[in-house]
Amino acid sequence: MSRWNGTLLLAVVFTAHNFDGNDSNRTEVLNIGDTLRLSEKTNINTCYNVNTGGPVEVSWTIRGTNDGGLYRCFDIIYLNDPIEPTPYYVMVFIRHEVSSVIASGDICADNSSSYSMCLTIMERASTTLWCNATDGYPTPIVRWFIREIDEIGHKDTDLGIEGPLLIHKIAYECTSLLVCKVGNYINKEKESTVEKLIKVYVGRQPNAAITTVKDGKLQNSGTNISICPRDGMVFSCDVNTSPPPDMVIRWNMSDIYILTLNSTMNSVWNTAAYFTLSSNVSITCRTKFESIIQHATNLPNATIEWKNIDLDCVSYIKCEAANMFGKDIKTLNLMKGQCQG
Repeated sequence: MSRWNGTLLLAVVFTAHNFDGNDSNRTEVLNIGDTLRLSEKTNINTCYNVNTGGPVEVSWTIRGTNDGGLYRCFDIIYLNDPIEPTPYYVMVFIRHEVSSVIASGDICADNSSSYSMCLTIMERASTTLWCNATDGYPTPIVRWFIREIDEIGHKDTDLGIEGPLLIHKIAYECTSLLVCKVGNYINKEKESTVEKLIKVYVGRQPNAAITTVKDGKLQNSGTNISICPRDGMVFSCDVNTSPPPDMVIRWNMSDIYILTLNSTMNSVWNTAAYFTLSSNVSITCRTKFESIIQHATNLPNATIEWKNIDLDCVSYIKCEAANMFGKDIKTLNLMKGQCQG
């Protein structure tokens, strides 16, 4: 982030309302510490700050940015004149650099930096990103860049866009780091600039698929599979999206949730897995279910292994995958096959 440390300047813009010739429109540029005269026509006059309502001296030394604002003034020619003098208004702008920026998105879950925001957009959706300065005069300009990071550092590529950034039907592969740079010119040679990073993640509604492996061989896909007593089987639930957004994958056996995987975004993707069994599960089936092994998690895949399947305890197995964009459930019916012995 580049910053410019220099002398603050004051731009005073006089705008006459109901102009009667008491004061002319004029623009002045003053340094902090200079004397500002709201009126140059008479010695008897008064001015009020429109925002605070308080009276101010017609001639005073500029102290800082808080001296800016709209002032309502009167030039009094005759103290005993029964006719109220026509007011005129003085708009005071204080010229200063941008110091802070607000932008689209939410504070990132990892709280890595106050300069970063995070935003999740659904695949093929359109949205508008905004980025605004909270201060600065003259009016700051907003420019957009895309940042690429490597082991050496980073490179910002100018998108050639000023103001709001319209994203139209974003592709799933377009997760990216955007940078808005907001700045204004304090003088003609140096621009003051403040940055805000927006991490744009692209998500999609999950689509789950169950695959099965027996004795190291991939079984035929479908909604039914034949099982023999004491068969061992590896069940994998493959999902077509990985976080973001945060995602939950759950294994369900005959309406008994066996394993839940919660994937959330912190500094890295973290997955917490836990087994759950209903209290009404029989002791025999509870022992069978507790023998299920969870394989190493490799998102977006959730794999379990059951070495001694008991069809008296389960007739089907479901994989449920859900995120903020939707939910998908795939069911595999377990059926007794043509078994020997």
